[in-house]
Amino acid sequence: MLYEFLSFMLTRNPSEDMVLHLTSDEQMSRLKKIESTIARDLPSDELRRSLRELISALGSMRDGDRGLITKLQEEHARLLRGIRKGYGPPPPYESVYRSGQLMSDHVSEVQALYRRAGLEVLGGEPPDHIGFELAFMAFLCRREEEYRSVGDSENAQKSASSQDDFLLDHIMKWVPQFCTNVLDHGSPFYGPVAELTMGWLRLEEKNANDRRSA
Repeated sequence: MLYEFLSFMLTRNPSEDMVLHLTSDEQMSRLKKIESTIARDLPSDELRRSLRELISALGSMRDGDRGLITKLQEEHARLLRGIRKGYGPPPPYESVYRSGQLMSDHVSEVQALYRRAGLEVLGGEPPDHIGFELAFMAFLCRREEEYRSVGDSENAQKSASSQDDFLLDHIMKWVPQFCTNVLDHGSPFYGPVAELTMGWLRLEEKNANDRRSA
């Protein structure tokens, strides 16, 4: 659920419909469910604090103020589009952060992993966009859960291993730096999103490394 939510937040251009969706009773209830799950199952006060900050930021948007939506659109362009050097951080593509250029070998690597899993990226963004990589992790988590629900432990373990590999070999090689860059720009909305993303990934990284060394 958290991977899906973070993917949504870092992919969508803010609009009135997006704000209405994020601040709906259903979505706020879902976020509070994630918070309670973290409180119950995960030893991370930092993660809970980041999520509470984001819930609070979303709560302040409930009136659908047009000026606020315009500001969110400006922040999205500044922090996630890489319009020009110095205006915001480099855009959130693995190839940019790892190779210094768009469409490097990292693009073909993640594209091959998606296709091996039966997925295809549609739309104008390159496959190594942060939103797609987080969505791929959500897909692998969901698939693992489906296998476990029918007692298929072998394929569930393969899905879990795929998660660990993609996290450690791709996401953790660049996303923490992108999140740090966003935090350095002091956005009241995308700052908590970046903080939550980084806190979650650090926890996932620890668990993945523990499994690899077991």
